[in-house]
Formats: sequence, C-alpha cells, structure tokens
Amino acid sequence: MSPAELIFRIILALLLPPLGIIGLKDVGCGTFALMVLLTCLFWVPGQITAIFLIVKEYGSNTP
Repeated sequence: MSPAELIFRIILALLLPPLGIIGLKDVGCGTFALMVLLTCLFWVPGQITAIFLIVKEYGSNTP
C-alpha cells in the first residue's frame, strides 16, 4: 500500500468507515459486518476501528 493510498483510505474511513476497509487483506465478511454495525450504532467507534485496521495493514506491508 502506497502512502497516497493510505491517505485516501484514512479520508474514506473518516467519511464512511466500512468503505475504507474494503479490499484490505485481513478483512472478511465478519469484520465488514462488524464495521457496518459499529458505524450504524455510533459513528466514532466505526471510524476508530477502520483507521486502526488500515494503519495495521500499512505497517505490515512496509519493508
């Protein structure tokens, strides 16, 4: 994941958290469903979880 994609995904996660995690390596249907539930119940926990997953994926791909 390039730094530009990281920034784009973080902005997308702030606006609509479930869309920010689509296409990540370790995200399955269960994680996506949890993100939708967190976003529907409370917006901020969905954002925090999405940003955490994105940064974790970025950290695992850097050499």
